[in-house]
Amino acid sequence: MVPSSSDDDSWMKVLNNDCEDSTSDGRVSVSLSDKSDIDFSNYEENDEDEIVVDSEFEKELDPLKAALRSKMFTYNHKDDIEFEKRMLFNNVDTFRAALKDYVIQKGFPIQRLKNEKSRCTAKCGVEGCPWRIHASPVGDSTIFQIKTYNPQHTCVMDRKNPEATSDWIAKKLIAVLRDNTEMTNKSILADMRKYGVQPSKMQVWSSKRKALNEIEGIHFASYGKLPKDAELLRQSNPECIVQIHYDRPNIEVAPRFLRLFISFKAQKDGFLKRCKPFIGFDGCHLKGPYSGTLLTVVALDGNNSLFPLAFAMAECENKETWSWFFDFFELHFGPFDNHLPLTCMRDRQKGLNLAYEDGFPLADARHAFGEAVKCDHVTNNFTESFNAWVGDLRGKPILTLVEGLRRKFMKKMHKRFQKSCTWRSHLTPKIVDKLKLIADQSRRCERMMASEALFEVIDTNKHYIVNLS
Repeated sequence: MVPSSSDDDSWMKVLNNDCEDSTSDGRVSVSLSDKSDIDFSNYEENDEDEIVVDSEFEKELDPLKAALRSKMFTYNHKDDIEFEKRMLFNNVDTFRAALKDYVIQKGFPIQRLKNEKSRCTAKCGVEGCPWRIHASPVGDSTIFQIKTYNPQHTCVMDRKNPEATSDWIAKKLIAVLRDNTEMTNKSILADMRKYGVQPSKMQVWSSKRKALNEIEGIHFASYGKLPKDAELLRQSNPECIVQIHYDRPNIEVAPRFLRLFISFKAQKDGFLKRCKPFIGFDGCHLKGPYSGTLLTVVALDGNNSLFPLAFAMAECENKETWSWFFDFFELHFGPFDNHLPLTCMRDRQKGLNLAYEDGFPLADARHAFGEAVKCDHVTNNFTESFNAWVGDLRGKPILTLVEGLRRKFMKKMHKRFQKSCTWRSHLTPKIVDKLKLIADQSRRCERMMASEALFEVIDTNKHYIVNLS
């Protein structure tokens, strides 16, 4: 059915009458028939960036938009936490963490009346104290807002707050221990005073252990990650040798970690091309919960500085473990024969001596020191220096230990490379200084010529024959 013109006129008349009247709830008050007070000429010229304030009616329809105009909680460990009504939190977990920090900071116990995802209500645990707080989500969002809050206290502050658990202390220690993992318990106690708490010695020990586990990993779990870490080392360091040895008496028993050997290609190249054929073997105990021994072999570079060649973790230090270590060491660096003569320094550890005699039958001993090796070391002090250098890693989980050693080697070698680029002589600085000292001391010597190239040199009561030919 097509409407007639009379129907249109009737419809427009009704519409105009409706628009002139206010709606039944009284919220619409603009009359379309009153054109004298409204100017639509600039309607399309309104600035699109203009911010129009919502009406009270719109705020009621969108409580989240209205709530977001309130203050959002931001944590700053340097400032005290202060709550206020209508303060916002990202979620219920953020509110709970802030509430715990606040309670510990102010030093009073609390009683949680409601502790749910939909609402959290708590009051002071001291009977008669009026402090109380209640928070719940804003609308259907996850944002939490403090709805009611009474900040007044009538109780006395208590530094031994039951809310300051070892888990809470551990979270606060993580940032500090990242910079100093050797932080003492006394220093931790002093650091906790800024939070207004006084934990017991057992709490400090437990908290430190939990924080270190979070930073470095758990000792037990790190052994299961070794195969993956070994594969990553092989991929990032081609031609390095990474060997893991497991103990498995029979197929019904799960494999158990026993030993690990690691040596990098850069260490091999540096030793064979630029180091003296003089090496030292030594072992030191690991301090973790599973004990063990760190086996190392160290050389001296052209500047008489320590040059690590390889390291291994083993169950103990005996003939079997050292023989296993020598096998992989020679596989990576050898074969050691007359073309690559070696002089080895070692301590008097019985297992090392027995394994050494089998592994290096052609190596020189102290009573038959090779003349080709120009080295004035007659003790194994340089290997002990290496043990002291890595001492801060000996109590770490095995993955942290391996990564720590790798980074130490990498940083030390790169630092030496940068220094060597500034040298003006083909000789290393320590050798230059030694030659200068010898030249200065030689001025006191008396020389007598025997021929064009043969001399007798007298130094106090010592006589030397010098043949320059």
